[in-house]
Amino acid sequence: MEPEKVIAIFLEWLKETPSIFLPQAWQDLPKLEPEIAESADDELFPIAMTISKWCAKHGLGETLKDCVMRTDFDDAGEPTPITTQPLTNITQNLCQEIEEAYQKLQETNV
Repeated sequence: MEPEKVIAIFLEWLKETPSIFLPQAWQDLPKLEPEIAESADDELFPIAMTISKWCAKHGLGETLKDCVMRTDFDDAGEPTPITTQPLTNITQNLCQEIEEAYQKLQETNV
């Protein structure tokens, strides 16, 4: 799987559909944050691999794979958040989005 797609799809899940992490995976989102923070922004493959392993461990591996296979960044048509978002400061953005999604899900499940 292409690292850019894995990261972009995971970011979209965090921002647009955090409910994908329910009922149980959301509780482990904070554990993913430090693993991602250890990576450098210019090393997309290790970040994507960390995300892929986390998703597989939490029953989202096939869903991630399916989304990556269906997503084509070169499609003509309307731009989407995935296709227009630059992958810069990726570790910082991912950590922030993980934290925000976790807080939203925690409020929903209290």
